[in-house]
Amino acid sequence: MMNAMDDYTISSPSLPSNNNNNVILSNSFVGHRLHGDTVYMNGLYNGQTTSCHRARIPCPFPYVSSPASLFTLDCWNGTYSITGESFCQTFYAHSVLNRVFVTEITVHDGGVLLENHLGKPSTDLKDISWLNEVISSCGNLGEVTVYSGQIISPETNDAPKLKVFCISSVFPKELAKGKYIFISSFGYTYNEAVKFYNLAVQYHNENSLMSSHQQSWCYLWKLVNIDVDNTDFAKTVKTSLFFLLSAFPHFALKNPDLENYPFVFFGVSPGSLGNGGDDQDYWGHVFWDQDLWMLPGVMLLLPQLARQSILYRVAMLPGARKKAKQNGYMGAMYPWESGRTGVDVCPGAIYAKYQQHITACVVYAIRQYVYVTGSWSILTEDGAWDIVKETADYWVSRVEWDGQNFVIDHVMDPDEYHYKVNNSCFTNAAARVNLLFAIEASQKLGKTPDPRWVTVSQEKHGIKIPFDEKLRYHPEYDGYTQGTLIKQASVVLLGYPLGVTMDADVRKNDIVEYEKCTDKGPGMTYSMYSIGMLELGQIDTAEQLFKVQFKNLRPPFRIWNEYPSAVGCTNFLTAVGGFLQSLLYGYLGARVFEKYFQVNPHVLPDCSKVSYTGVTYKGERFNFVVSGSKFDVVRTTGNAFELWYIIDGDGKKWPLVTNETLSLTLGLYRICNS
Repeated sequence: MMNAMDDYTISSPSLPSNNNNNVILSNSFVGHRLHGDTVYMNGLYNGQTTSCHRARIPCPFPYVSSPASLFTLDCWNGTYSITGESFCQTFYAHSVLNRVFVTEITVHDGGVLLENHLGKPSTDLKDISWLNEVISSCGNLGEVTVYSGQIISPETNDAPKLKVFCISSVFPKELAKGKYIFISSFGYTYNEAVKFYNLAVQYHNENSLMSSHQQSWCYLWKLVNIDVDNTDFAKTVKTSLFFLLSAFPHFALKNPDLENYPFVFFGVSPGSLGNGGDDQDYWGHVFWDQDLWMLPGVMLLLPQLARQSILYRVAMLPGARKKAKQNGYMGAMYPWESGRTGVDVCPGAIYAKYQQHITACVVYAIRQYVYVTGSWSILTEDGAWDIVKETADYWVSRVEWDGQNFVIDHVMDPDEYHYKVNNSCFTNAAARVNLLFAIEASQKLGKTPDPRWVTVSQEKHGIKIPFDEKLRYHPEYDGYTQGTLIKQASVVLLGYPLGVTMDADVRKNDIVEYEKCTDKGPGMTYSMYSIGMLELGQIDTAEQLFKVQFKNLRPPFRIWNEYPSAVGCTNFLTAVGGFLQSLLYGYLGARVFEKYFQVNPHVLPDCSKVSYTGVTYKGERFNFVVSGSKFDVVRTTGNAFELWYIIDGDGKKWPLVTNETLSLTLGLYRICNS
């Protein structure tokens, strides 16, 4: 008989045929692909501009060399285990002490041999040093190896050549029967690495090292979750959530032990923190993937994590200003790919030059964060207003007047098969969203909107959105011929997430016409086709499109790959983000607006019941359970004296009393506090 924990666990007698599909453990500061020889650190890159990539740190922790019979990913506890006849070895990237990576080994009888996984010397670091030291305060864990090095080349000439330090428990060649623990801590200074090593030892001495890590993950799963009554499908949901949430800092942000070592977050790359070496998995750079694909799902569950990515964009604003100025524009123009400094590090010249929609996607994420939280303080207190204003200034300097509309020429659409095109439908629509939010934010903050923003964003004679009245669809760009092969989701993004208003037949035509000419491209694309068909009530078609996503999953650990038949980027968090959106914004039907939250739920394919726990809006949390032709909603947190309501399409209103379940039939509903 299955139990609830089976949903969170995947065990396999063998490893994937491709090592790139091994499990990645990360805590937003340290990332490691299991069975590999590399550790990557948050924000540590080597190489100038277009040569920039994550700097490889040799893996300092031991692996048992004896044959293994079982490999287990436990998402509930945030661990990965290797089991053999006489041993069990468990790994975890500590979710509270997020500079720490731990492996614990239990030897049942006899002895086992250990091997290092250092691999070849790193070509990204110089002045490498290996020293054995004793940290007197750490007792039997005090004998350590101190590894240090310095990157060879920073992103820019004026950026510092960062140093990295790793303090790692010395391990013997052989272990007898017993229990053993080996700790590795990482930092940008020696003192930082020592501090975290000492903390880890302190936690261990208090018997709380593993338990504090496990408890933090258990707390997270209880706070926010998606549960289905199909165990096989549940494993895909849980692993997807696990890999995506592992890329963000959560518990480390509030630990009082870490006050002297504040955490600075450098965003989420498509391949996560466990990937990104030279010419691998997008070099560990941050793209629009973070803002448009990953954040919407994360934001609806844990907006405080999305905030960290927005603060990264605030910190990178000087680089965006520099790029705008270099290209002859005003304001801020975000680079297609960024690393630590915010300068453009994209190795592909055509992408760096023509991929411009990322600027609007950054603002889209800020807007959604404001709507989800109900708080504008990220603009006034954290610097995001400067992004909103300066990107709007960029767009009004970027457009040109053609006598009828404002146009944006010479860009690359999200469909990367076509570039140097004029009036990319998505780019122009996203730019208009950027401008409209700048106007809205100005008014909210008591500022006067720039008249140019108003002029360029107006519906009539504003930014051109290509539309074919005869065929009733949106051409991808000026001159696009219907049926031309495209790489990935583009025009379909107008309806969701951008929310461009259009007639139902146009929305359907956009989906049908582009889906049939979509190449076997990135894994996030079909999530958007499915969401669109759910909007239209085309449930059977939506299910077919929803299931296409799973061609990109790789056994046994449900690792998302970029492409269905080739590999591309592995642990492809962009596809994970798309999948999560297809659950929350597709089958729950969530839409977030400034004044209300909307749901239009449907039962997931191959499931009879699905529960969404901890969906957040304006500081409140809601649970939804969809089953058969009805769904239950309960408001679980918030001010009991503040009235919240759920309203159906006919205007009928029900109060949402804290912790009291309300049962309704499936349909379109708005949730608001007035």
